[in-house]
Amino acid sequence: MFLSKDDLKLGFGVDMEIGRFFVDRKVPQHNYYWHKRLLYMHNMPGYLFIPVYTDIAYRLGLPKQQLLSEEYVTLAEDILNSAGKLEFNLCTYKEHIRECTDLARARCNNTEFLNDLIYYFNGEKEKVTVELGTPFKSLNRADTYLFSLCYFSFDREQKEKLVESWKALMTYYLIMDDLDDIKEDIKNHEENALIDAGLNEKGAAIIESMYEESYKVLLKVNPVLANRMDYKRHYFDVKKIISSFLTEKPVS
Repeated sequence: MFLSKDDLKLGFGVDMEIGRFFVDRKVPQHNYYWHKRLLYMHNMPGYLFIPVYTDIAYRLGLPKQQLLSEEYVTLAEDILNSAGKLEFNLCTYKEHIRECTDLARARCNNTEFLNDLIYYFNGEKEKVTVELGTPFKSLNRADTYLFSLCYFSFDREQKEKLVESWKALMTYYLIMDDLDDIKEDIKNHEENALIDAGLNEKGAAIIESMYEESYKVLLKVNPVLANRMDYKRHYFDVKKIISSFLTEKPVS
């Protein structure tokens, strides 16, 4: 489905210039993330997050000119290309991390954050200077995109807000995705936050709590997006979805 800059502004609060940039951008050639895609932007979380998070980063103080620079956007696209190769089983997870690290290091203006990410992905969380990741691996599966932020210089306070907002946005998108895909994910042995939390009442409460926390974080940064989250949660019932899955009955 085609998205316009107006759709991004009205539906997600994205700055008009940022929205126009990504709507008008050509699909990068030979990039597995856009494999067989004819448009850069699609009404799907895996593409929507790009302008939405770019807008959040701008709201948190990163310069718009740099966020929309060819050098930065190409870096982000190269990282997504590596993620696409992982999705198509053209590289291993370790190779994906190494490639993202090399890409970020080549255009790095933030050695401290690059080291944070290296420690994080190596499992050395005690060395990380910011709280990266969530308790559930399934909600961390897009975190290599954070390597793109190494392009920017920012202070400790900005770093914490950028990471906090990233976690909130990804928790929102990935929970919604996992609620839709639980049956397929179980069948195909794919990561899923509901499975991680536990397919029971306690697990449902954990997921609902994480969604609420994400809402509170994004409300401070982007009220339009937070309002969308608030609207959506009235149309899903985590306990009902889990119960329906366990009893194999369709959700009404």
